[in-house]
Amino acid sequence: MKNLIIKLPLVDGGELPLDFNNGKELIEQICGDDFAAPPRFLCIEAKTKDNKTVTINVPYDQKVDEAYISIRDN
Repeated sequence: MKNLIIKLPLVDGGELPLDFNNGKELIEQICGDDFAAPPRFLCIEAKTKDNKTVTINVPYDQKVDEAYISIRDN
């Protein structure tokens, strides 16, 4: 993905590598690839203290090379 970097820093100073070229690779790295039906996307949401919702959608389609990001008021 051109616009998405995911890091997992470890308490010992190391970092677990999450290396992926597209959403399909990322989702299968996190969840495996044994789905009843393939997912459409991975959705990550966070609510801010000022009552906004930040959403990152990572498409499962390996032809899509960018994640979709939105910020909305609740």
